[in-house]
Amino acid sequence: MIRSWATTMVLGLAAAGCFTFAALAQDAPLRAPAESDSTRDPRPTPNDMVVRAAVQRGLKHLASIQNNDGSWSNDVGNKLGHRYQVNRDGIGRPHLGVTAIACMAFMAAGHTPDRGEFKRHVAAGINFIISNVDPETGWISANGTRMYEHAFCSMCLAEVYGMTHDPVILSKLRSAIQFIVKSQNQQGAWRYVPNQQDSDMSICVCQLQALRAAANVGVIVPHSVIEAAKDYVRKSYITRGQAGGFQYQIDWDGRSTFALTAAGIVALQSMGEYDTHSYDVQGVTGMVRLTLDLNRSITYLQNNRPDSSPRGLAPGSAICNYGFWYGHYYAAQAMHQYQFVSPRTWHEWHSQNRENFLKLQHANGAWTDEIGGWDPKTNAFATAMACLVLSIPRGYLPVFQN
Repeated sequence: MIRSWATTMVLGLAAAGCFTFAALAQDAPLRAPAESDSTRDPRPTPNDMVVRAAVQRGLKHLASIQNNDGSWSNDVGNKLGHRYQVNRDGIGRPHLGVTAIACMAFMAAGHTPDRGEFKRHVAAGINFIISNVDPETGWISANGTRMYEHAFCSMCLAEVYGMTHDPVILSKLRSAIQFIVKSQNQQGAWRYVPNQQDSDMSICVCQLQALRAAANVGVIVPHSVIEAAKDYVRKSYITRGQAGGFQYQIDWDGRSTFALTAAGIVALQSMGEYDTHSYDVQGVTGMVRLTLDLNRSITYLQNNRPDSSPRGLAPGSAICNYGFWYGHYYAAQAMHQYQFVSPRTWHEWHSQNRENFLKLQHANGAWTDEIGGWDPKTNAFATAMACLVLSIPRGYLPVFQN
């Protein structure tokens, strides 16, 4: 079963009782935190303060470009090989996935729908998400978004419900999670559209994180769903050649990358597998004992980091495409969990994130990629992802906690 984590935010951010997001249209006094900042977020170092200042600039940029309907707009599209393909009618449209990631970026820095400087931005973003949950199926989609965006929206709703206990959010969350459960295919995983019969690691991991976040707040996730997904992820592990890596697909596309391997590690972590482990599978002549060595996977990430050297990094660097950001999003989570095996490995990884990401931030607080048209005036996805990655160590979002 998925291991239970804390279901509420630290820093006294959990709301008592229920509230509705419509109530946020009117000014209300902030509740006093249950504990002081120094108690829950102790003794930030000078480096921590530099990171928080950079995140604050990023969040101010996000707040400045939010649409009136609560959404954030970037190019709606999908991965095509190593490139990003924009939908014909998706250029600059409200983007559900980007909206969910932006909301989580605010929450990861301590801003909730009813607390903090950016509370109204978070509340408006959540309202946009719940307004796009299909009342019959639970499918969350708009402007051509697909399963990837559905998962991020579901995870975001789970984090919000953990803070607010709002019954409207719970109802939408349950429907969205049931949609993920019903969309699991015979391989035990998921693909771009519901009930597609092939699968891939990048889609699988975000569904599993949504399921994990929902289970954390008490939404029932069938054990059979987790076991089938675990079997798929294990089959994706590479034992030869690029040993320690995870494949994109188990049937026809066996390539492994930094982003896919980070996704594979986090997928296992989402199902309660945090360490190297052995398991039995049915072979030709009987049961075979296999070992999945996550230490080798961590080494794979270290050896394949796309920005292994900060030399030449600057705002607008072409290295920072969408794959760079979602790869680092998963890698930071994987390394954050790995600190219990090697604190030094996590410290070095986060230190390099800090050094490199700050070199990549534009003067207006934005980070850029092709989903946002490389435009620092309008880029939301890269900015939200960078803020999320840099904020993971603060532990405000339960899904990122140790």
